[in-house]
Amino acid sequence: MGLVNPVVASFAVVRSVPSSYENCVRTNTERIDVALAKIQHREYCSALQRLGHKLIWVKTDDSLPDSCFVEDTAIIVGDKAVICNMSVKSRTSEVIEVARVLEKLRHVCYIRPPATIDGGDVMIAEDRVFIGLTGRTNLDAVNQVKRILKDTNLQVIPVKVRNVLHLKSACTYIGNDHVILAKGSFDINVLSGLIRIMVPEGEEYAADCLAVNGTILMAKGYPETKRLVQSEGFRVEELEMSEFRKGEGAMTCLSIIL
Repeated sequence: MGLVNPVVASFAVVRSVPSSYENCVRTNTERIDVALAKIQHREYCSALQRLGHKLIWVKTDDSLPDSCFVEDTAIIVGDKAVICNMSVKSRTSEVIEVARVLEKLRHVCYIRPPATIDGGDVMIAEDRVFIGLTGRTNLDAVNQVKRILKDTNLQVIPVKVRNVLHLKSACTYIGNDHVILAKGSFDINVLSGLIRIMVPEGEEYAADCLAVNGTILMAKGYPETKRLVQSEGFRVEELEMSEFRKGEGAMTCLSIIL
């Protein structure tokens, strides 16, 4: 009998792929097929709906090439929506429309300068909030999150990250005390008490998975990682993510789960 993932939610905030997506911030030089990215995004959204989410759409803005990566704009913790202050100047305006949507659904708080943070650096696992210290997220932001959450029982834990863009580029929580992670990006001893699924060499991209109501959404093309996750009792559904990988985004990047 398979495990039942405890991550249960009803809504997902999403934002369409802008026509300018090929101009997103990235170090990768592969050509992005924007039309194909839009198809892959529709398939992603269809999967969320099929797995029980109602979609909440943020207005598309072609002046913001990275805006489909909506996860980076906000962090959801219980009844709070923490609006991020993003370090990449071309992305700072992405939070405006997202905040307008979330203020109708949650108590909205803001990370203030000089703190900077991307939602992709925040991984919540039960009563712990891990925040990656990266080129996008600094210690000042960690301290502000601690203050915002001071009345909760959550422990906020900073994690020094290297070699990847975000913490969740290398590690995601998939429920039932399980994390899936790639080696070499941070001290994994910080994950004490959690069951670790280590992705094999060459399949590091698959470390960014999204748990949705008992199913693990995973990028297509990583068979050994899929087998490892299934062996722990999880149901896995694969989605094609080729055009988002080129933009240095991954599975969790495309939604904010409420």
